[in-house]
Amino acid sequence: MRLARIVNDVKPLAWNAPGMFKLESLSTKEHQYGADPSAEQLEGPSGTEMPRSGLSSQRDEARAISSHPSQPAQAGSSLQPEMGSLQSQFQVFDDISAPSGSRLNQSATSGAARSPIVDSISPNATTGRTPASESTYNKASVGQSQRERYMSSESVSQRSEKEEFQDIFSELTTGSEHELAFLSRHFTEIIAPWLDLSDSTKFFSVYVPIRAINSPSLKYAIAALAAKQLGRVKGNKLSAGGGMFTSSATTEMYPNAAETDWFLKAANYYYMAASDMNNSSSFGYSAHSSAVLESPIEIVSRWLKVSVLQGGTRDPSNGGKFLRKTEEILATAVLLIFYKLLDADGDQWPTHLTGIRGVFETLMSVDQLNLTAFTHGIRACFWNLARQDYLGSYFTRCPTHFDPTNLPMWRAAGISIDENEKFQISLYGSSNLSQEDQAANGICWLVSKVINFLAESKQSQIAQWTGSPSNRPAGNQESPGSADQSASTWLDLCFDFQTWFERVPETFRPCVRIDHPRDFSHPSENIRLPFPEVFFSLSTCAATMQHYHFGRIALLINQPEDVVSAPSTAFDRLQGYREVTKEVEYRTREACGIALGRPQGDVRVHMVPVLLALGQCLETPDEHQIILNLLRGVEAELGWATEYIVTKLEASWNR
Repeated sequence: MRLARIVNDVKPLAWNAPGMFKLESLSTKEHQYGADPSAEQLEGPSGTEMPRSGLSSQRDEARAISSHPSQPAQAGSSLQPEMGSLQSQFQVFDDISAPSGSRLNQSATSGAARSPIVDSISPNATTGRTPASESTYNKASVGQSQRERYMSSESVSQRSEKEEFQDIFSELTTGSEHELAFLSRHFTEIIAPWLDLSDSTKFFSVYVPIRAINSPSLKYAIAALAAKQLGRVKGNKLSAGGGMFTSSATTEMYPNAAETDWFLKAANYYYMAASDMNNSSSFGYSAHSSAVLESPIEIVSRWLKVSVLQGGTRDPSNGGKFLRKTEEILATAVLLIFYKLLDADGDQWPTHLTGIRGVFETLMSVDQLNLTAFTHGIRACFWNLARQDYLGSYFTRCPTHFDPTNLPMWRAAGISIDENEKFQISLYGSSNLSQEDQAANGICWLVSKVINFLAESKQSQIAQWTGSPSNRPAGNQESPGSADQSASTWLDLCFDFQTWFERVPETFRPCVRIDHPRDFSHPSENIRLPFPEVFFSLSTCAATMQHYHFGRIALLINQPEDVVSAPSTAFDRLQGYREVTKEVEYRTREACGIALGRPQGDVRVHMVPVLLALGQCLETPDEHQIILNLLRGVEAELGWATEYIVTKLEASWNR
């Protein structure tokens, strides 16, 4: 009864808004975030209808009640009184609601049934793991213990009623002006720097939020990724500004953020982003709701092919519009891919990136565009996908989707590669990239070559073990030519890495370094940590140097047998193993030191596969524990899934 009374009290807030089911054009309204995305039929920017979010009609009604402005005459009034009234009505549920990580699953068995499509895009739908909010690393909190004590004295029916209300409350504000503003700001301050790691002009931090004003799919993709990340960190928002004595802005605050079902909101926004993206690629034809199950890259690929076939690039005056639209739809795809990668196992990463090669090859093949260099937005999307490409391929030891030998595409992405296939850092490049960005992207290309070298070596070994005729000459003898080529490729890669290191600017030197830092967790004892602490002024340089050591380690431990040199004795081989071990230990310490320097989030989310490689090179329990703490810290503070890496490392250490 109390639940029904409160919901009835909330209804008058928005029912008297005329035309509430129409999604108004964002370009013609000052307050763009007031539209209702959960309406019976959402009208897209070109007049096409968007499918419903797939939730039950009861929740759609509740969300529609609250998400639209109450009166046209009050459109310019402050949002704070409205949010304050909502918060006061919901205040009784602040300390007694269920943990946010469990509501998504509990609502599936409650009275409001959920669509299979929403279930399919819900976090952990395929992985089967518990989210970061329920990990053992971050369970203890005062608020949780208070809720448990309070809830223990309540009946099951009372708790069920409040959990049901929390789901309804989570729906009430979905798509509201304040919520979208809050999520957009959270994305800009916390998540967008992850995507601008090697882009000093900050396409995702600066341009994408502005483009989202007039692009519903981009706006909802931002909200989906931000909401899912908030769900994985239990609603705890890291401070970007760091203000200690000033009050927070309204767009930095969200009522009951720790109790909000962010996972449910993320699934809703993902569906709306994918639906609008699919409608845009259908060119006026109504898209079926099952299209949301398509990969974002598949939607981009279809849109590109249809645009080229329909002659959208033939008119020179439309070239700029086409490239701008390409930037927006590619950026939307990148955000939705990161939405998937946020809690995906490493083995699943390459699956989410399937098709990225064809998209950029299609762009390069459009004669009317004559693309010798990607635009700013296309280039930023390319490097984000390329970085996740080689990191994901490292998990599976499979070739990368992007071909490192396709030099025109990598040159179009902004790096300088000469006719001898050697990377160079130019002082004034045609791509307008800074030297730091060029060096960072150059390492991305070099590590991609290393990963493909490892994949070829693995395939060669498997073929040799299985006796595949395609890898053996006549007479069933091993081919010395293939071994020579492998050794030559390995030597060339080692030379390329060394040349890169000698040519990087001085900004790639750390500004702070302590070789033997003291362990302050034991203040009474003079205990030193086994790794140094290294800090760089620029996040780009910190991540790049960490991935540089990662590539060198991968080469060292996969050195092929050198059949070109003279036969060696057993002592020579033993001495060679010792030298390799010593260099691997050095580079492992350096890469761990960068991680222990506590860099920014954009460095930490990209070092998860690197920590897997480092952990496999370490031996002592103390070193193992440091790696585990680093991994669990990434998941607890940033929301990026690391439990898969922890499980894999613990299994390898216990063998």
